[in-house]
Amino acid sequence: MEVFGLSELRTVRGMRDLMGPEILVQDYLIETAVTLFRQFGYEHLDSPAMELWETLSAKGGEEVEAETFKFRDKGDREVGLRFDLTVPLARIVASNPTLPKPFKRYAIGKAWRYDRPQAGRYREFMQADVDIVGSSSPAADAEVVLIALEFLRRVLGSNYVVKINSRKVLMGLTERADVPESLAHECFRAIDKLDKIGVDGVREEFRQRGIGAEESDFLLEAIRINGSGRSTLDEFREILGDSTIGQEGVEELELMADIFAEAGVETLVQFDLSLARGLDYYTGPVFEGRYLGKPAVGSVLGGGRYDELIEKFGGPPTPATGISLGISRFIDILMARGKGEELMPRLDIFVAPIKRPMLRYAVRFQQELIRAGFSCEVDLMERSLKKQLERADARRARLVLIVGPRDIAENRVSLRDMVTKETIEVPTASIVEEVRGILSDKQVAS
Repeated sequence: MEVFGLSELRTVRGMRDLMGPEILVQDYLIETAVTLFRQFGYEHLDSPAMELWETLSAKGGEEVEAETFKFRDKGDREVGLRFDLTVPLARIVASNPTLPKPFKRYAIGKAWRYDRPQAGRYREFMQADVDIVGSSSPAADAEVVLIALEFLRRVLGSNYVVKINSRKVLMGLTERADVPESLAHECFRAIDKLDKIGVDGVREEFRQRGIGAEESDFLLEAIRINGSGRSTLDEFREILGDSTIGQEGVEELELMADIFAEAGVETLVQFDLSLARGLDYYTGPVFEGRYLGKPAVGSVLGGGRYDELIEKFGGPPTPATGISLGISRFIDILMARGKGEELMPRLDIFVAPIKRPMLRYAVRFQQELIRAGFSCEVDLMERSLKKQLERADARRARLVLIVGPRDIAENRVSLRDMVTKETIEVPTASIVEEVRGILSDKQVAS
């Protein structure tokens, strides 16, 4: 058997183990998301981590090929790890055309992208998605954004913004710039890199993709427009001129703006002409959320409308929209805020058996206490009482139940209060009642 040194036991680059406070934060984020999604009436859907390549490639776009973990399985089939939770949803809906509409589902799981690892960007990451299938109304787009905003409120409190644009608006913009329709998606991909490569970088991308200097100047000037509410959308209308598709996109954004105003979140939403989102399947409004504090992790959520994707999988024409929360990036933010320590669990009772023969009694008492609804741990390391009390402190236990031979012979145990340091003797038949009384008194006092 080959023996590895500790230095060789590394994770794959761009992937990480989660334990201790980090996994507590992830659990908290997932629980918060699930509670919220169910409050809005969404049902849970799960799908395989691996898909056939023909399924993944149906999404289209140059980054799909570049960023997918793609390989041949032992049956010589081309497969890949899912890079988001949207493509599996589209496949499932296309395969089940009789699903009642709107079909509102949430999904939580890992996805994989062969991207360059950096702060806040991983090759394996956890996402939480909500999608509405079957509604073409901009109100559906507004709803998934409202869900995201409520999630941000619950986990961050403040210091965030959701940016919104529309692929129809961008199509109208390229139309106004006299960019050939065949190059429109090339423009979108270049604009999507604005935060990473800056204005000069986008200009160079335009040049490399065959877009002229005059057209570039118009586009780069236009994408500076951003702000909240209908006044910003009036600027959108003006620059789009007589572009039918562009004006249609603005009209949809106006309905969303009205909904956000009525919901009292208008100041948390920014309409931004520079938002493009790099994926080719978007057909209408697109969204992206950012945390404005430190650490800077990039976008924490994103999504948009994809009315043509389900049809690509052989389903009927079906409108759909959705948004994805980047759980892995939220972990980094909340860990920096100290949320991991805050979530460290407090144990109700630590059971300390004195020597091995007392273990069986300790486990019996543990079972009684757990069935009564308390959190309870038994020491399994056969440590001295002093070491067990240190362990109880580390586990933030409220009480310690000490089980010794003399106690058992007399049908009693010692119950130590880790706050007052007082120890009382309790009959074994009334352990649960004594613990309930003490912990109830502590809860009332606090």
